[in-house]
Amino acid sequence: MTEDKLQYIEEAGMAFELFGMTRMAGRILGYLIVCDNESVSFNEIMGALKASKGSISGTTKQLIAVGFVEPVSLPGDRKTYFRISNLEVGSILRERIKLFVKFAEVLDKGRNLKEKNDRVTDWTLEVSSFYKWLGDEVDLILQKWEREKENIIKENSENYGNKKKST
Repeated sequence: MTEDKLQYIEEAGMAFELFGMTRMAGRILGYLIVCDNESVSFNEIMGALKASKGSISGTTKQLIAVGFVEPVSLPGDRKTYFRISNLEVGSILRERIKLFVKFAEVLDKGRNLKEKNDRVTDWTLEVSSFYKWLGDEVDLILQKWEREKENIIKENSENYGNKKKST
């Protein structure tokens, strides 16, 4: 693996920490992006990242749960392999929004159990209202994305020099 790829893997790990996930989650996703294989085995990930079995196991489960990675099996092979998910970005985002809406419901329930209105009551009302509103807005954005994504992807490909290696 090249130094540039190793650096990218670490950069991905640091970026994931900014999103509140683990550095290992970012490192695994980064590895899957740059490894140039459609799918890789558990042991390949473990070896490439020099990480423990427990760390890779727990982290791949997290990445599967959020829809970034999916497990696959190959005919005649008993190992589990992992690859970047085939889920569309809209599906991934919709699942995340469901979590925000669930959190909003928990906040509403807690607010309704309070006996007095105070700063906490106001805060929970604002946050739960925002998350519910966000869910509605995301649906509108995703509809727009579906209508416009081909043009947006084409524009980004041209603007950022989407290079493909010929092998």
